[in-house]
Amino acid sequence: MAIKEKTEKKGKLLDVLKTEYKWENIVLAILASLALAFSLMIINGTLVVRPDFPIIGSYPMLFAWILFGVAVIGILLVIAPFFAQAIPEIRRISWADFKTASDAVVKVFIFIIILASLFIGFDYLIGLVIGRLTWAQKKDGMLFKLIQDLKIQ
Repeated sequence: MAIKEKTEKKGKLLDVLKTEYKWENIVLAILASLALAFSLMIINGTLVVRPDFPIIGSYPMLFAWILFGVAVIGILLVIAPFFAQAIPEIRRISWADFKTASDAVVKVFIFIIILASLFIGFDYLIGLVIGRLTWAQKKDGMLFKLIQDLKIQ
């Protein structure tokens, strides 16, 4: 006698839903971002919906808030697969102790202060040079006359 093998029938719809397509998340992210932008523009009044527009024109704020909710859900659906894969990796990280982390934070702040001081100093010096040049120009072209006088002699 032959042994019958049990085969489970899976619906094609379930297979399609479980399959991840390459560009699906990118398209969803773009559409969700656009929907979020449009909803926020309607909410803050930048984008005005005409009252005679079918269905939406009667309740533009309701439409905007519904669109906002759908857009947020779409963005969360795009972000969720990334975090699902990242969480186990984050758990494997060996984090620095408090002393090491605070030491690194202090070093970064000192570096930022030094770099900001350099930028402020250069900005001040450049401002002085440009100020002198524009001051000389404002004196009826004194800079131009000065250069002409130097060429003659």
